[in-house]
Amino acid sequence: MKLHTVFLIAVLAVAGLSSTVYAAPGMGGFAGPRDPGFMLEHMADHLDLSDEQRATIEGILEASKPEMEALREQVKANREAIQALDPSNASYDAELNNIALSNGELATTGTLLAVRVKTEVAAVLTDDQKAKLERGKERMKKRIQRRFNRD
Repeated sequence: MKLHTVFLIAVLAVAGLSSTVYAAPGMGGFAGPRDPGFMLEHMADHLDLSDEQRATIEGILEASKPEMEALREQVKANREAIQALDPSNASYDAELNNIALSNGELATTGTLLAVRVKTEVAAVLTDDQKAKLERGKERMKKRIQRRFNRD
């Protein structure tokens, strides 16, 4: 595999994983749209979650936190390893390939974790809340499409 292809795969894998893993708590140092605490508050307000639902969802997010943090640390380590690689080293291609493969595994793990959390949260919601959530997602999707003029 050509060097630039391997590098492109590594960059795309890190970018794809970062969109999943960096949504974990504590990123950016503020409570914004990607902070689960912020999202839980917004969801609670939008969907009229009961206290029991809120507590259950908080538990789900807390339970996933160590896995998210571990993934984030592994992604960081791989990013630092890529930056530390010496292109003039004879083993450069092999080392880069190994990091790219690791990033692919991390992306898979991060995606599966995010879907698991989403599924666990959905199981807490009523049918009406799920429908309301879907309508909100559609509104957001349309807003983003208009903003970026996409089909």
